Amino acid sequence: MHPAIIRACTLLVFSGSALGCGQTAPYTGETRFPVQGKVTFNGEPVNGGTIAFIQQDEKSRPAGGPIVNGTYRVTENQGPNASTYRVEIRWLKPTGAKRKDDDTGEMVDVVKEVIPKRFNDQSELSASVSHEKLDFNFDLKP
Repeated sequence: MHPAIIRACTLLVFSGSALGCGQTAPYTGETRFPVQGKVTFNGEPVNGGTIAFIQQDEKSRPAGGPIVNGTYRVTENQGPNASTYRVEIRWLKPTGAKRKDDDTGEMVDVVKEVIPKRFNDQSELSASVSHEKLDFNFDLKP
C-alpha cells in the first residue's frame, strides 16, 4: 500500500479514536485550541484531503482532520496546544486507472498524491498556534 495512503489512514484512525469511543478520562493536559482555515492547491480548493499539525516538542499534541471543499476545522477538544507545528497537507486524487485490491480482490481507483512532498513528507509549512492565532490558510503552488 502507498505510504501516503497509510499515513492518511493513520491520521483518520487517530482522529476517530480521539472522538472518545467508550468511557475515557477527561483531558487534563495543556489547553487545546480550535483551528480552522482554507486550503487551495494551484488555485483549486482541496476536497477530500487531510491536514495534520505535527508537534515539534514533547509537550504538545498532534492534531488534524479532513479538508472538505477547501476548508478544515479542528474542534477544541481535538485541537493542538499552543506551540509551533509542522503542517502536512495531503490530497489523493483518482488517476482514472483501476487496480485489483490486494485484500478484497475488488477493482479500486488508483490514486496519486497531487500535493508536492514539500507540503507533506518534507513539509516546509508551519503554524504557530496561540489563543490569538487560530486561523491558518494555505494557498499551495506546485
